Amino acid sequence: MSVEPDRGFREVWRWRMARAVRHFVNRAGPFWDAVTHRSRRVSPDDLLEAAARETGLSDFGDPPLEVPLRMLAESIAHEARLSHLGRLGFHWDTFRLLVNRLWITETLKRYPEVGQERIESPVFITGLPRTASTFLQTLFLQDPANRSPRVWEVTYPRPGRGRPLDFRVWQRKVKHELTWLDFLEPDFQSVYPIAWDSPQECSEILSHSFESYRFDTTYEIPSYLRWMDRRDPDPAHVLHRRFLQLLQFQGGAGRWVLKAPDHIFSLGALLETYPDARVIVTHRDPASVLPSVVALTALLHGLFSDALSLDQVRHKVTERWIEGARRIVAFTETPVNPEVRVTHVFYDELTQDPMRIMERLYGFLGWAWTEETPAAIVDYLNRSRAGRYPPNRFQGELADLMPPPLVREQFARYLMTFGIRAEA
Repeated sequence: MSVEPDRGFREVWRWRMARAVRHFVNRAGPFWDAVTHRSRRVSPDDLLEAAARETGLSDFGDPPLEVPLRMLAESIAHEARLSHLGRLGFHWDTFRLLVNRLWITETLKRYPEVGQERIESPVFITGLPRTASTFLQTLFLQDPANRSPRVWEVTYPRPGRGRPLDFRVWQRKVKHELTWLDFLEPDFQSVYPIAWDSPQECSEILSHSFESYRFDTTYEIPSYLRWMDRRDPDPAHVLHRRFLQLLQFQGGAGRWVLKAPDHIFSLGALLETYPDARVIVTHRDPASVLPSVVALTALLHGLFSDALSLDQVRHKVTERWIEGARRIVAFTETPVNPEVRVTHVFYDELTQDPMRIMERLYGFLGWAWTEETPAAIVDYLNRSRAGRYPPNRFQGELADLMPPPLVREQFARYLMTFGIRAEA
């Protein structure tokens, strides 16, 4: 299914070791469960009860999560074909999100002033994935006046305000978990570099409502995806706003710069929740974008399922982002809200002259371009390895499955609408 990458001894050894460990867990786990009479088929009700026992809390707050949780769990049970490791991972992730929901609701009760936090004119970066949106967001973060959710604070939001010693516990926990992820899937960092303090995507915030396209990236769950495309996304975005208010209450205010390619599928709800939002749409040649998205999705599917078909993942990802590109074109031609300020950033211009693009964006946003901001960006660029990632094991096979002319033909209208040039 995949070709062993042509890399150094250490990288190949890590990849083989990870594969061996996953194979052992997936074969030994069911045997151990049978011996100990433990069932991994846990119902949503069981998870809700376990989270309540863990925290001593019972109020999960709004929006109601029983329907989305049930839809996700049923799709997982009947379609995802999870391995033993996959079942462990899904159980851990779901339990974590439910515990977080209980703590979020409890925090809002303890500190009603959280609801008074003002989220003013947030900036949302969206567009096709793998279009340098993370790079762009990180450039914004070189200015201390700007703020983004960090991986650790989204993974474990907890009650309290301004207690950094408490927060360090959760920072260390996330570091430990990312170390395990790197061990179990050494190629992950090659397609999605992430650290405990990296900016986190809004998809992870929305996962606390169990209405997030992040689940579809992680698992093969077509019925859940169909339900997501039909449901009313407004309540989940209200939770998104409360989440930002909580982070601002705990960690201080700033100009929010957020991102998620998935926003393109629910822009109406996003702009209803944040009518003063500014939107930056990033663009790149889909022939360069799609293989990378397929590789990331395949790595995640393969980590949690032994029934991986790269061609099936390719088809799923391609169809999804053909629809995403269609929505980007429609959003540009017929804005959801004509009063919302929108601008576009192209990958080649951003990577070739990031300073010029950032100065333009500051002008678009009406922010002061002080001497300190370009100096901080230059310092980051001199230190950064952004964009220089090692190969992943799917690259050779995807080059055959996804020849650039075919991909560009599938995205012809998108390319023509925005005048996107083919990359070499």
